[in-house]
Amino acid sequence: MSEKSRLWVALPTAIIAGVVNVTLFFLFMVLYGHVINPGHEDAFYQEAANRFGPYASIIGGIPVFFVTGLVLRRFLSTRALKVGIAAWAIYFVLDVAIILAAAVDKVISFLPLIVVSFATKFVAIYFGARTAAKEIEEN
Repeated sequence: MSEKSRLWVALPTAIIAGVVNVTLFFLFMVLYGHVINPGHEDAFYQEAANRFGPYASIIGGIPVFFVTGLVLRRFLSTRALKVGIAAWAIYFVLDVAIILAAAVDKVISFLPLIVVSFATKFVAIYFGARTAAKEIEEN
């Protein structure tokens, strides 16, 4: 299979990684609202979601993107790193568009966290694909 024909995998990979990351945050907020800090009005939880969201994206995104790199390496072998970086780039573009559409007025205040979030996801997918590469080379 040619390299170009494998790059199509980057789009669904980016979308799946993003959905998993959002799902983890949703599950955290359900846990927060029902177990950690129950009994408040909806506005309280909406404000908490706004406050926790950037941090959850970083904390949840690291393992999600690392595992994504591992999975790509498992199925794509030597092309995994290129597809992983392409998936991260697609995720970056999609997420920036969503952030700008949803909270353009808050981007400046959250800019350091946004930069950290994208940087950690890039490093995670890179090392996920590279770690698996070492494992494959040893076998």
